[in-house]
Amino acid sequence: MKARIALLGIVLAGCPRSQPPPPRSSPAAGNSMNVLLVTIDTLRADHLGTYGYGRATSPRIDALAKGAVVFDDAYTFWPKTRGSFVAMLTGRRDSLSGYGKTHPMLLDFNPTLASVLREAGYQTAAVVDNGNVAARHGYAKGFETYRETWQEKELATEMDRTRAISSAAAVFFKRSPASRPFFLWLHYVNPHAPYTPPAPYDTAFLDEQARSGPRLAVVPGFHGGIPRQWAVPGQDRLGYYVAQYDGEIAAVDEEVGRVFDALRASGAWDRTLVVLTSDHGESLGEHGYYFDHGEDVFDPSLRIPLIVSLPGTPSGRNSVPASTLDLVPTILDAVKVSYPPDLSGRSLLATLRSQAVEDEKKLFARNDRNLNAAWDRKTKVVATPQENGGWRFALYDRLRDPGEGKDVSGPRPAELKGWRRELELFLERSDREWAHTRRMMGDVPAPAAMTIDACENLRALGYVGVPGCSDAPKK
Repeated sequence: MKARIALLGIVLAGCPRSQPPPPRSSPAAGNSMNVLLVTIDTLRADHLGTYGYGRATSPRIDALAKGAVVFDDAYTFWPKTRGSFVAMLTGRRDSLSGYGKTHPMLLDFNPTLASVLREAGYQTAAVVDNGNVAARHGYAKGFETYRETWQEKELATEMDRTRAISSAAAVFFKRSPASRPFFLWLHYVNPHAPYTPPAPYDTAFLDEQARSGPRLAVVPGFHGGIPRQWAVPGQDRLGYYVAQYDGEIAAVDEEVGRVFDALRASGAWDRTLVVLTSDHGESLGEHGYYFDHGEDVFDPSLRIPLIVSLPGTPSGRNSVPASTLDLVPTILDAVKVSYPPDLSGRSLLATLRSQAVEDEKKLFARNDRNLNAAWDRKTKVVATPQENGGWRFALYDRLRDPGEGKDVSGPRPAELKGWRRELELFLERSDREWAHTRRMMGDVPAPAAMTIDACENLRALGYVGVPGCSDAPKK
């Protein structure tokens, strides 16, 4: 047994963690069901076949969806990677987790999905690609091994790292002891910009649609045209860049399929909860915002896929509104492990099993620019902070205007008043929670300086001004 676990650690090549005493050799709680969490960075739900997309971007994900529960209305709480994964891995809003501009990290006082499962006896491991979720920022809490693929010199390209994640998962399944359940998190950075899919996916979707659409100017930022750092010489059509985004989805879809094949070959599929989702979406020109995410709180950045395969649960579509905040309680409920305190989400297990659940829940989202949003199926309200310390509220009819392009607050003052009050109550609750959380934070230091490789990884993804990184490129 010890030899097998030692060999597994070599395969994952994870950094050692400073953790509580080693877990017991058998689960102290739960039903011994394994957990596989697959997250695909920057993945829009509406660019997958199972969500109605016309291009064949996702045959392997679509095959998973046929035997799973597909949530049609799933959203991120925070449309940037760091904040999204703090919410996803802790089940807590920023006002409870302490995430924010001064501490853009997963602070150690938060129990995480991995730490809770490890305490329950689970083997915990992660293989990730995105410097934003570096171990030094707290995201490795609870993982016995945590492999940061961008630190490995031999993995020179994004696709090298993508393939390495899938290969590591295959070995993990093969060598994991059946006597101990596992929690494995895999995070792929595709299809994050720049959109540079490998062959044959670089030409797979260069159809008539890719050659059409508006011509775009090259611009210095992310608004009004093609961001200069992503511009491809001779390509000024929106359709070309969308085709390349789709090509990246197809490339990672193939790799995710390898993971599912390996899990089935290991014999563990029928005792594994599989969750596939994303940290956030991507704006592909909506609201004049191109090839980025998180500056606004509209659906292109917020809406994500959520596909859950739970052994013994009938497959189907689910219309219950879901948030990334719901993942921790849902997963822990499914494996029968007790929740940590102060969770912001709710378990979706009952609705996974087709039991009647109230489905008019209002969802909320926040972003790095302090915008706030609340919505249901019909309506969304967005609060934008003003220089005078107040808020500007905008109201959108999501049924008649799914693109959320027209503020209808003027002709609907009564409706605006009701929704404004919903958001004000959310903000008031957040203020009360922050008062308590700041006391818990005490003198928590700011993020540590990042490694050169991590900074280079983030620059390649278009990030500038990252805490702990100089914006000067590596020589």
